[in-house]
Amino acid sequence: MARAVQAARAVLAQVDADNAANPTPCSEWTALELAQHIVAVLDRAAAGPTDRDVPSMPLLADVPLDRLDEAALAAAERIHANWTDDSILDRPIVVPWGEFPGAVVIGVYAGETIVHAWDLAVAIGVDLDWPEADVAVHFEMSKAGIPEDGRGPEMPFDPVFRPGDDAPLIHHLVGWQGREVDRWIAAR
Repeated sequence: MARAVQAARAVLAQVDADNAANPTPCSEWTALELAQHIVAVLDRAAAGPTDRDVPSMPLLADVPLDRLDEAALAAAERIHANWTDDSILDRPIVVPWGEFPGAVVIGVYAGETIVHAWDLAVAIGVDLDWPEADVAVHFEMSKAGIPEDGRGPEMPFDPVFRPGDDAPLIHHLVGWQGREVDRWIAAR
């Protein structure tokens, strides 16, 4: 999760007035709204082991453009503080998609953070060094948890996009989650 937060913060720091309105692979959100969603994901990850009602937390953090990184850092500090006890990894936690052990919850939030950091990076034209080992783990988790078939209203992922075999692993991860990788890479 810490490396996912680092990747996200590297992108969040580059959202500005010139690119905040850019379209993103998450078609319902502009770059600023996607950045606010990333902060909300971090807030949810931080709240997971607490008594907060995570499913009722907002999808977009109410954070202005000039405070995105500050909000992400504050959420990262809460994540670190709230997840220090290893017993939380076995404890059931209720999240918007069900009830799962803490290890699954923090893993999913880390993966979501990486995928949305990629979404935001391509939307604003930022290149990053993706944490390959983490991307590999999240790619395997995605393949295990997000079926290739049966995507629709109950499974909010577009069809799988398969980049070329020689594409970076991050492209395979986001492609599995329905991003049209080639379209977004070409648009940069």
